[in-house]
Amino acid sequence: MKKLVIIVATIAVLFSSAHAADWNFYGSARVSTFYENVEVSGSDTTNFDMALQNNSRVGANVKVSDEVSGRFEYGTNDGNVDIRYLYGVWNFGAGSILVGQHEGPLRHPGSDQVYATDAGLGGWGEMSSPRKAQIKLMMGTFRLAFREPSVDYNDGANNIDNNTEVKIPSIEAKYRFVGDNYNIGISAGYSSFSVGTTSPKDINSYVLGIGGDVTFGGIILGANLFGGENVGNLVDTDVNGSDTGAGLAQYDSTTVIDNEALAWKIYATYVFNDMFGIHAGYGYMKTELDNLAKDEVQSYYVQFPITLANGVSIVPEIGTLDYKEAGQSQTDYVGAKWQIDF
Repeated sequence: MKKLVIIVATIAVLFSSAHAADWNFYGSARVSTFYENVEVSGSDTTNFDMALQNNSRVGANVKVSDEVSGRFEYGTNDGNVDIRYLYGVWNFGAGSILVGQHEGPLRHPGSDQVYATDAGLGGWGEMSSPRKAQIKLMMGTFRLAFREPSVDYNDGANNIDNNTEVKIPSIEAKYRFVGDNYNIGISAGYSSFSVGTTSPKDINSYVLGIGGDVTFGGIILGANLFGGENVGNLVDTDVNGSDTGAGLAQYDSTTVIDNEALAWKIYATYVFNDMFGIHAGYGYMKTELDNLAKDEVQSYYVQFPITLANGVSIVPEIGTLDYKEAGQSQTDYVGAKWQIDF
């Protein structure tokens, strides 16, 4: 019933607005097929996994005028409708303001890793920002966003947001230097909230990052480096596959233990022709709770993207996701992503 209401409401909006705006619809169907060998403490299992990726999507870019435009995009999440993007943009001449759900400035993309629903080394070395509600100023290559804050922390086992108080949004910014064959971005983010009832404690999060790429003919080389404290409140973080690996501060009802992080990634792409290419990447991330035991993850892969027609591609890939500490898993995988854009 919920899906039907959403579809009917969407169609109603389309018909009522069609006379006033240009609608350009699009979609992308993506299926992953992978063999995975998962090893934990010397014991391993091998499975075949085939699934409709939850970043398969349908959406539309909407232009109302030269000053006002927007976009919506729905994805799939275990068969449920999932809003990926929903925002409007006002171009006021000197720049633009975006209002809605979108990625934040804390992004240095480049990895094309397709495993784990086009993970792109997100949480494993690439600086990536989840889509959230925000108000974002865009002027040239400068971005400044005030975003929905995360107030999660770890209680020693689980990530929770109990007894928290927040007074400011997350503040994130990025500036890119763009040349003929290169671009370099510098980014920074900060958020803060308090936790506890009788004697509240502050949890402050910050992250600093730099990343970019350079192109030589058919070769693209790229990298990023970032670090900070309690970065899981600002960027994707996953150093062990569980709640304790999300890069959050730890709070036990008395003391806040800050979580320091450092991460980096490198990648390279070579395009042979319009049909064939090769791409490889490596990512690493480490977190540490104030000089306590560290936690690390690394992921590396190589892929051979094949373009069969405009919008039709197959991406074979082989790689590893290694949660490096004792008792944690290492996953070796081989398979492909199948994609048709329409």
